Amino acid sequence: MKIFVVATRDPDKPAEDFAPLMDPEADYALKLYKEGFIREIYSRTDGKGALCVVEAENEDIALSKLSELPLAKAGLLSFEVYGTSAYRGIIRGI
Repeated sequence: MKIFVVATRDPDKPAEDFAPLMDPEADYALKLYKEGFIREIYSRTDGKGALCVVEAENEDIALSKLSELPLAKAGLLSFEVYGTSAYRGIIRGI
């Protein structure tokens, strides 16, 4: 299942809390990308986190895997996950 993820930094935490974890975060995200879990990943232009598309059986599994990211483990990053299915209009038109 393709799942859209909105990752949001904790706005109450200073940049200094994030700085030492940014390289480990990027390394782990790249590992998940190489595994095929993360299919697409983008930085948010508002600087508040990231957007990504992941592949997992369901939202709970995706959230469990995302919770292993260093920023998430440190309590600095939260996630909204949205499972997807084919758009009804496209299915109807095929």
